Amino acid sequence: MTVRRMVAGVMVSVGMGALVCGATPAQADPLPQWSPFGTTLYTFGNANFCAGTIGVALEAAPRLPGHVLAHVTPLGYQRGPCGNHVMLGWVGSAGARSQDVYVHTNATPGDTVTVDLWIGMGPAKVMADTWPIQGPFTEWYLYVP
Repeated sequence: MTVRRMVAGVMVSVGMGALVCGATPAQADPLPQWSPFGTTLYTFGNANFCAGTIGVALEAAPRLPGHVLAHVTPLGYQRGPCGNHVMLGWVGSAGARSQDVYVHTNATPGDTVTVDLWIGMGPAKVMADTWPIQGPFTEWYLYVP
């Protein structure tokens, strides 16, 4: 009888330890979004007329209602190294705002720059384009958790 209680105690301790230590990290809420023009900016760089592309991705910020993380990644430039200012603009329940992000790389993909956008909860629109405008823009319609 004592052995059974001891084994049961050990099993409960192991189970509690697995729950505490094996807890998954906080995950962001899903961010329903629609981007009618895609998520890539096609542009000319700031020097040598180097053509390049910049990828922009959006995701909900974990544990921050009304916040969206924008990941801006230069995907490479011909005749680089070059860089671009990317202007992010949005309108949501927190109002209309904008933020400038600078990315720089050569022919290979560069480092991703992540910025926190306070958009507010509910329906919203986000736009991205290079500044000064040198190519087509992209936009998202989304519902921010």
